[in-house]
Amino acid sequence: MNHRRKNQGFTLLEVVVAVAILGLAVGVAMQIFSGGFKNIHRIKMAHTAMNHAENIMNEILADQSILGPMQLTGTLDENFTYTAEVVYWEPNPEELSLEITENKLDMLGVQVEIHFAGDRSGKTYRVVCLKTVPREAVPGGALGVPDPIQQLFGRR
Repeated sequence: MNHRRKNQGFTLLEVVVAVAILGLAVGVAMQIFSGGFKNIHRIKMAHTAMNHAENIMNEILADQSILGPMQLTGTLDENFTYTAEVVYWEPNPEELSLEITENKLDMLGVQVEIHFAGDRSGKTYRVVCLKTVPREAVPGGALGVPDPIQQLFGRR
């Protein structure tokens, strides 16, 4: 008797093993794609935080009523809050030499921090800049000295 298996197909064990291997491969692929989507979301959130920080910084730098130290806080949206601090800035004479005393200007250090709401690790995006302000302001909002940028371009 000659019993040969011709064209009988796969055994149940072979099908189960093939499905298990395919399931593992699909699971690994899904983990990779899921990690990629999480990274895209984190990058998008960081980019949004940078935009918020730059916008707040630009508002503070453009606001001519800010002539001295102050602190600001607020909520931007459901994902971000901010704190901004304006302080008098004194350069270290050994590191930097600025002749701002002749121009009757003060330098303010401006720091804006964007806080990621709901982030357990306490992520923060920070920008820092300097702002020049006249040393003495005339009451009523008029500045004691002309804007140095406008002086540079011949406007008063």
